[in-house]
Amino acid sequence: MHIESTQNPKFKTMLRWREKSSVRRKEGICLVEGRREVERALASGWAPVLGLHRDGIEAPTGMRSFSCSSAVFDRLVVRKGSAEVLVAFEPKRWTLETLELPANALLLVADGTEKPGNLGAMLRTANAVQVDAVIASSTQSDLYAPEVVRNSLGGLFGTPVVEASREQVQDWLQAQGFASYQLHLDGAESPYETDLTGRVALVLGAEDQGLDASWDAAAPHRLKLPMAGVVDSLNVSVAAGIILYEALRQRELPQR
Repeated sequence: MHIESTQNPKFKTMLRWREKSSVRRKEGICLVEGRREVERALASGWAPVLGLHRDGIEAPTGMRSFSCSSAVFDRLVVRKGSAEVLVAFEPKRWTLETLELPANALLLVADGTEKPGNLGAMLRTANAVQVDAVIASSTQSDLYAPEVVRNSLGGLFGTPVVEASREQVQDWLQAQGFASYQLHLDGAESPYETDLTGRVALVLGAEDQGLDASWDAAAPHRLKLPMAGVVDSLNVSVAAGIILYEALRQRELPQR
């Protein structure tokens, strides 16, 4: 089938998912734009629901996709003129109960994240470091928003991600025996002088509000990155990258 009209039912379905995030969330759909990202989603076992590709471009391998005229296709994508493929996926989903973790698991907890771009960037770094899971606790972002997918560069597909309430996450971390550390403006400990090996959860809050006070009981250790200039904080995704790579460095030391 070749789609040339915006009246085509498949175009209308994809447009509805693109424009109405509430419908997309209700129907459990994640839109993935770009051949590289689509191939990574497929390789990670995500299930394609509907695929469209630009006319004259080879369809993604391993799934059925319908060609669209460029005029129609560009109505659906952010990267107009350059994106080749758009696929609606049913994401793989995990819960706190279904996570299978090693004894020395490393977790990133993104608590109350309000910006999808930051959440996507953290997922990108988390995947690069190969954390065992990312937990989005009481997030204010749509975990499967296009900005999250785009900024994660496929990290969303290759890393177990769990959504749960703050209270559920705190109780679960304690029950599972995690040493949990806040990254906090009022932290007194340096991550470079803290043992981040073993069963560790690193907790970062939203940029506007920071971490909820309830984390003081669940994650009593407060870490702070060194700040030598006039600024007192970093973008949350940058801070996540620094502390995750410090944890990775410490875990790799005995192997060198």
